[in-house]
Amino acid sequence: MYHRSSQIQRETPWSHIIGYAVGEGVTSLTMNGIGAFAMLYYTQALGLRFDLAGLAFSLSSLWDALIDPTVGYMSDNTHSRWGRRHPYILLGGLLMAASFYFLWAVPAPFGRDGLLFLYLMAINIIYRTAYAIFVIPYTALGFEICTDYYQRSQLQSARFVVGMLVNLLGPALAWSIFFPDKAASGHEATSISSNFIRMGTVFAIFTAIFVFIVALATRHYMQDTRGRIAETGKGIKMFFCNSLEVVADRHLRLIISFCCIGSVSAIFVATLQMYLYVYYMHLTALQKTLTHGGGMVLCGLGAIYAAPLARKLDKKYAVCIGAAIAAGANLLAGTLFLGGILQPTTVWLLGGFTVPIAVVVFAACNMFNWFGIGIFSVISGSMIADVAEVNELKSGVRKDGGYAAISAFMTKLVASLATFIASVCLAWVGFVSGSDNQTPEAIRRLVWLTFGLGSLFAALVIPIALRYSISHAFIVDVKEALARKKEQTAVS
Repeated sequence: MYHRSSQIQRETPWSHIIGYAVGEGVTSLTMNGIGAFAMLYYTQALGLRFDLAGLAFSLSSLWDALIDPTVGYMSDNTHSRWGRRHPYILLGGLLMAASFYFLWAVPAPFGRDGLLFLYLMAINIIYRTAYAIFVIPYTALGFEICTDYYQRSQLQSARFVVGMLVNLLGPALAWSIFFPDKAASGHEATSISSNFIRMGTVFAIFTAIFVFIVALATRHYMQDTRGRIAETGKGIKMFFCNSLEVVADRHLRLIISFCCIGSVSAIFVATLQMYLYVYYMHLTALQKTLTHGGGMVLCGLGAIYAAPLARKLDKKYAVCIGAAIAAGANLLAGTLFLGGILQPTTVWLLGGFTVPIAVVVFAACNMFNWFGIGIFSVISGSMIADVAEVNELKSGVRKDGGYAAISAFMTKLVASLATFIASVCLAWVGFVSGSDNQTPEAIRRLVWLTFGLGSLFAALVIPIALRYSISHAFIVDVKEALARKKEQTAVS
């Protein structure tokens, strides 16, 4: 009689999951720090043109996307006493911390517009190279740590919760710590470069600490791969063959499609909402922290809720619910503020207390947008491990690194384009770099873009996700077939 193998039944201890998830702090602190403050820093504090800043970030993101498949292939085929993931995690993570610091500590000779653009692009390319070296093996390691269908969602949830917690205690809290409401000179705090440099120094130190923690916490999964035959073959020809095979997977193409569309929604909102904080809503430092931090808390709660939601409804329906929540939140905010129902200064008097209802509604819509994104992102990430397992049954080769790399390549490719378009939109609506004051027409156009595109792209995720056909029952059958295949191979 056939019995399921221990691989099917094996559950990963929560201590291992949490230790692994700490690594998300490396990417969260640096990527969210860049996403929240880098455009403001280079355009408002250093005076770089919006289009040049956007081009620098976009090209470096494109570079990141281009090298992802190579990093995934190298990691899959690394022969080392420390395994095929950990050397890259340690090297890439520490290089991320160093390059992140120099993103803010701009040497004086590079202060001019043309040189500043070149410096920004160069340091971003270094950072993005380090990011790829870290995150591709780190993601693939997660696939290897958790092999259970539902635990993969739990692992992704743990990653997301840690990421959002770090984002809350880092970039969100940074508004209150490093950027007071007004400087003594009367300028906006986001126009003073020293504020950003202090923040970058602190974040870089904590990034390095997170790198060492995740390397130590996951040492149990470090396997000596010296003398092991590479699972995905050797040579450039085999590399391209494996990459083409991964790209040809129709299940992966569906996941990539709705991931890319969803990321466009998230990038537009994340990039443009910082300017809404400062120039439209005129939030205080505390209100910025609560609004931004609340979004991260709700995103973390969405990540926690994602696993039980997927268990109850299956994964594709959980993705659709997350996308619908994000789309609805942006649509509601746009309707209320652009429809004239609320103005940024609208307040209610309740029992002798003044309630800034416009700020409350703006923050609530922002929070629920990120709650939906939290659900959507966690589930879509766990789907990639599922389709990699389905491919293993067909090909006989496990390509976790390849699947992680190709999916990251496509989402980053789209993200680089979205980042550039978002920066161009700032110039198109009439924003002036380096100025504390913007015209009402420019601000109103920016509100239209932020909420309109945020809701549109989130809604487009739903019809694509509904076409995804892999279910829990299907994965159970795949695992059983893989176990039988391995037993037959062992017997023969």
